[in-house]
Amino acid sequence: MRASTQVTTRSTRARWGARCVGLGLTTALAVAFTAGPASAAPGAPSASGEQPVEVLGNQDFDTLPDSIEEFVCDRIVEVDPVTEGSFGDDDEVTILNIDTDNTFDFEISDDFNAIGVLVKGGPNTNVYDYRPTGIQADQNLHAPVNPMNMTYHGLSHLDFCLVEDGSNT
Repeated sequence: MRASTQVTTRSTRARWGARCVGLGLTTALAVAFTAGPASAAPGAPSASGEQPVEVLGNQDFDTLPDSIEEFVCDRIVEVDPVTEGSFGDDDEVTILNIDTDNTFDFEISDDFNAIGVLVKGGPNTNVYDYRPTGIQADQNLHAPVNPMNMTYHGLSHLDFCLVEDGSNT
């Protein structure tokens, strides 16, 4: 009878050990799958220090969430596909230095300032908010971080909210 009691005790311990290991693995997997997409981040600030805000989805200046104050633009210039060159009716926006890490620089013509830039890549959009004064150039802008490899998503398209120089002060 003792032998069967010892076997039962060992078996019970083994089962409890297996249950604990199984519970630990299940918890780890649940955290990994839950935290994966939620751990996405907007990424590093631009060269001017502007920290982007990541918003869900493919946004434009008319569809931004209510948590972001409405942009009032004199002109909106869309760059799609993202390539180096000048864009807009009067070449107001120039895209420069698209790098292999999916960052880029921009310059705005003398008549305008950019008060907002939307950088679409992957499933979401980074919002760079340069209000109230705007900016005529910045560097190292990017789409949100891809949580699968911790690099920036590829650049899908860009939207620039421009105001005439002096109309935003």
